Amino acid sequence: MPYTSATAVEIDRKLREDFRRRLKEYGVNAETTDPLLAVLFRTFAQQLEVLYSDTGRIRLALLDELIAGLGLQKRMARPAQTVIRFFDTSRTRLIEGGTALTGESTTGAKLTFLTDAPVTVSSARICFAATYEEGALRLLGGVEMDERFQNARPSLEAVKTNLGPNPALFLAIEPPPEGHLGGHGFYFDFSPDALDIQKALARETWCLAGESGTFSGGGILRPRVGNAGLGQLEWLMQKARENSDPINDDVAPLPPGFYTGKAYVLPAFPPGKKLLCRQPRALEPALTRLFGREAPNLFTTERIWIKVTFPRGLPSLQTGIGNVALHAITASNVECLNQTIYFEKHGTAIPISKEGGTDWHLVAPLSVISESDTPYLLETEPSADPHVGRYAIRNGRIELMPATFPGGKRHAYANVRVWISAGAGGNQVGPGKVAAIQLKDYAGGLRVSNPTAAAGGTNTEEFADARTRFTTALLSRDRVVTRGDLFAIASSFDRRVLDTTIRSAVERVEGALRRVEKVTVYLNKDDFNDPDLEARYLLEDLRGVLAKRFLHDIELSLQVEWEAA
Repeated sequence: MPYTSATAVEIDRKLREDFRRRLKEYGVNAETTDPLLAVLFRTFAQQLEVLYSDTGRIRLALLDELIAGLGLQKRMARPAQTVIRFFDTSRTRLIEGGTALTGESTTGAKLTFLTDAPVTVSSARICFAATYEEGALRLLGGVEMDERFQNARPSLEAVKTNLGPNPALFLAIEPPPEGHLGGHGFYFDFSPDALDIQKALARETWCLAGESGTFSGGGILRPRVGNAGLGQLEWLMQKARENSDPINDDVAPLPPGFYTGKAYVLPAFPPGKKLLCRQPRALEPALTRLFGREAPNLFTTERIWIKVTFPRGLPSLQTGIGNVALHAITASNVECLNQTIYFEKHGTAIPISKEGGTDWHLVAPLSVISESDTPYLLETEPSADPHVGRYAIRNGRIELMPATFPGGKRHAYANVRVWISAGAGGNQVGPGKVAAIQLKDYAGGLRVSNPTAAAGGTNTEEFADARTRFTTALLSRDRVVTRGDLFAIASSFDRRVLDTTIRSAVERVEGALRRVEKVTVYLNKDDFNDPDLEARYLLEDLRGVLAKRFLHDIELSLQVEWEAA
């Protein structure tokens, strides 16, 4: 009998049958049940029926506690996400992360969207875009070229050239007055069948051509997943990262949104680093054949040239990439609820989501600050301070365990800040419906465009999805124990790793014999813009990952071998 459909009558009958069967095992024949036992059975059956009917909520509560105890992302609402483009040709300005915009849903409701990261807006524009695949360069039809390039009547056919075995995307951008694209954002519009291209873009390196017209180590960028799934590009070379002026990125983190893998933001540029050239050396013959006799006139000014290399075996870039837009950033349907809780007046269990009786859905807690400006900790987080306050989120409420002063007196209030959202309601905001911008120092001249609909909003994470995420986290290889573990992590660390070999040895290290695992990764130089430099950083990153998971008293040796694909 499935427990989800059991009623009190069925449970009572089963209890009586089990009781009679156990009595028979002891030689007692009981045709009737004692009245007191009958009442006891019925009462117990009623309690079990209530328990069975509430099984779904209990399972969710237990899963939530397990997820919280392991420090995983909690099962909460997901905000809808959209793409915003800014236009301002009068001057270069920084749109800070968390800038508020107002969108209108199909029901007429006004919803707030916050930009997921800072983005720089300037007069820069894409003037040329082309794809290279199967030994041919071809203009990308979805990108509107600069008027000068259009008037040259370029060839729409593919031009044969040799730029290596890997497909690539090339962009030429008219630079802003500063001469660089620090903080600028890109949005890639993919066709529905281009998921593999989108996934590849999220992990492939970008490269800016230098003054000599070559794509080398000084211009290499690599992506990482930032706030709300936005792609944050960072310099490969450590020196460039350290010398870059930081861009304001003080935005509370959000989970990956619907447009993850489609929007990217360039990092700040070190002082004096512009990376401009007239045209890349490798592209000169192909560009001459594309634009004919007008080519010498088109490529007399210095521009920013970007190359994005893709792995072999992907669908056609020409049909997979619909458009590339500049000055774009993602925005999420969230608001910050900031409330001071006075314990005498409001109690210690405060509703903060629709499950608890509010009109909104909880996305994530931001902070709980005590009366003495010290943060509250999660109830499962260890601390040696007996006076620290703690909090837990259950059934749509935040439960506070107030902090105390050194003398033992309880604090009178705490300040609670959380992200809230309209959840699935944010998906009703169509393209072009997020327009009004809320800037404190807005002085005009800035236009806002919203090319995509808001999507991806949910009221909560379903039990099945949360269970799958929890199972994946438990089964992930967090520790290197066996040779299979080491092989799996090294081989899957980067798609450019063609093969991995592992050899164990015993060597004398600092006067003692140590076990050494010698790992060799095999790479192909065609997969890199600057093979020696990029391979060195790849090994450093792999060593850092393995060092966190490796067993004590085992040394690790990494090296690279080059081979043909």
